[in-house]
Amino acid sequence: MSVEPDYIAEANAFRARCPAKPVAVGRAVWRVIDTGAVPGGGSLLLCPGTLGNADIFRKVIEALAPDIRVISVTYPMIGDFLRIADGAVALLDRLGAGRAHVLGSSLGGMLTQAIGARHPDRVGHLFVANSIAAAEAIGAAGFPSEAEVLRTPGAALKSSVTRSLEQWPEPRPEMAAIKRFLADELANSFSGRAFKARLLALSRVTEIPVAAVAPERLTILQSDDDQLVAVPVRRGVVERYPGAHVHTFDWGGHFPYVTRPGDYVGVIRQRLGL
Repeated sequence: MSVEPDYIAEANAFRARCPAKPVAVGRAVWRVIDTGAVPGGGSLLLCPGTLGNADIFRKVIEALAPDIRVISVTYPMIGDFLRIADGAVALLDRLGAGRAHVLGSSLGGMLTQAIGARHPDRVGHLFVANSIAAAEAIGAAGFPSEAEVLRTPGAALKSSVTRSLEQWPEPRPEMAAIKRFLADELANSFSGRAFKARLLALSRVTEIPVAAVAPERLTILQSDDDQLVAVPVRRGVVERYPGAHVHTFDWGGHFPYVTRPGDYVGVIRQRLGL
């Protein structure tokens, strides 16, 4: 019988080893985990989803750091996802990272597409992970509208999302563990104001730009048991980028980089030739 992993303890231990540091870009303050340049290696920017911060990619960061510079971010409190996308490129400039591969999951996958559309010369390989192509899917996944976010206190928004997480099925120990981890993150790693800004950025999306990169430079990562992204929505991402490489995990939920990091890192290595 499988033992339920303790993602909370893993995250706390990682934060002690590798804390995110503030980086100012204009008036915005990002929190960044930057593993530093690797001789002969490039850079990989990691963009989390609505419920994640820079350290949610901890297993990916530690596995890839010997081979490529990994830059994982916590977004500043900006309620506009296109401004966040442009700010991510400005952050790369601030860090002297130049052209970078970009992997984004969920909200981060939307940002990845926007970066690839607005700054195609600044990106190498793009990974659109557990994400969407049409803005209508945001409401369908149960996230609140802009009007709801604006009138609701941040603490209440956190509580509402936590209650939604409780409804997710637990077919594997990893699925139970990820629910506990996300509830702990909402309680302890997001201020009400920061989470409200994150939801505002999500709720204000009216269109997700199409990444302007060649199909061989684009990988779509999905999970068959994604709790938030339904099958037709996943299909829409694949149809948007004909010819892109598609990798579908048979299980892993909405956070396969947490629930099955070895396989996740393996796909990244294969696609980047690491």
